[in-house]
Amino acid sequence: MTKHAKPFRIRTITAFTILHPSDFPPAETEDGENDPVVQKIDQCSTLLHEAKSRLSEAGYEIQTVRIATNPFGEWLTLKHDASINHLTSTSDDVSSQPATKRAKQSSPENKDEVDESTISERLQKLNNILSQHDIGFLSLGPSTCPRHTTSICPKIVSIAPGRFSCSANVDACDVESARAAAKCVQIISTLGTDDESHLAGGLGNFRFCAASCVASGVPFFPAARGASLTDTDTIFPKIGFGIGLENGEFALNLLKEAKSIYAINTVFATRMKEELLPIQDVCSKLASEFDEHKKFSVEYLGIDTSFNPSLDESGSIAAAIENLEEVRGDFGQCGSLSAAAAITTSLQSIPGIVKTGYCGLMLPVLEDRRLAELGMKSNDGSSSSSNLSMQKLLYISSVCGVGIDTVPIPGNVLEDDLSSLMLDVAALAGRWTKPLSCRVFPVPGSRAGDKTTFDSPYMCNSCVFEVE
Repeated sequence: MTKHAKPFRIRTITAFTILHPSDFPPAETEDGENDPVVQKIDQCSTLLHEAKSRLSEAGYEIQTVRIATNPFGEWLTLKHDASINHLTSTSDDVSSQPATKRAKQSSPENKDEVDESTISERLQKLNNILSQHDIGFLSLGPSTCPRHTTSICPKIVSIAPGRFSCSANVDACDVESARAAAKCVQIISTLGTDDESHLAGGLGNFRFCAASCVASGVPFFPAARGASLTDTDTIFPKIGFGIGLENGEFALNLLKEAKSIYAINTVFATRMKEELLPIQDVCSKLASEFDEHKKFSVEYLGIDTSFNPSLDESGSIAAAIENLEEVRGDFGQCGSLSAAAAITTSLQSIPGIVKTGYCGLMLPVLEDRRLAELGMKSNDGSSSSSNLSMQKLLYISSVCGVGIDTVPIPGNVLEDDLSSLMLDVAALAGRWTKPLSCRVFPVPGSRAGDKTTFDSPYMCNSCVFEVE
């Protein structure tokens, strides 16, 4: 019997786990496969590969399986026997607290922290475990301390072959954290040589972003993160998992069917529910079976219903939106904001679907061919209103996700300019209590208007944007 052709791919199945300093015993007491960190990654791997198998059997193309952890300041930087009372004394998530309190909690005195060589050893150990389990990507969660952002985030991103991602939490008006995140982006852009493909040309910043109001459960990298040790339900934590999609062509078909903004909600409520329910059924059944057989406790978190582009010919989200009657010309011109708002509202209200993550509109310039093309227009010296700018992207982010994403910027961008951009993103996130991130690529040796020359299967090329 021929299976029904699926209208989109599954970009990621992401498992969320919680690590603890004690998961990394000293070398003299290590116990191989019985070490806690090995067991936790093994559990995640078992879940992910079983989920991949079942969804593949149901006819879906699975691109990646991934793992995300709690903020790395809770486990990577602390001695195995360090007291974590300063982390678990409150039920509030560290990343939702004021910057000064976060720094105190997440950056204990040096007597509780390990040295750089131990951090490197732990990262390499994780790298080896992931390789053994065929897990291509791990997000180590956000930095919640400016000092960690500038000293540890670049180290995380630099580890070959590029499995590790991380982020830095930046709240509205948190100038210190924004400056640290901006400095981190600058440092990462200078890492690597031409022989290190995961870093060359500034590509290391593909795996780092400034994140604002991003809670646990987002399956997309680099902002993905697990729950914090400060959460009250992490004494016997479940392994959560969620689904992220790649659905640009599906978005095109839905918006062509809708034709107008007023019909978006009706079309989405019917068609998206119809296509997402089978995924939900497979995942919910899988979680129940893990609990029933007492392998370990699993929680299905849901689907990130976001529209996420592909590099396929019909995979652009921006081009899909241009099919709506109310969008007057190129994406970014009149009607684009109302379209983005209507789409996001509909994605967040699909009936009968358990949702997690952004559930918004993703507009990554270097991952959407139409956005990249519109970005090129600023290279011809024209002042046309159709040109795509940083401010126009920020303007549209006010009503959708994910923020400023995969935007190439000058290699000599000023730290002050970059931190101000991150604060603008954080201000939108904080004002509307919505998850947003800022992921930009300073291109070494480039100026605004130059064409990029990235050689990556995950990105196309555009022009370098000015940080206005």
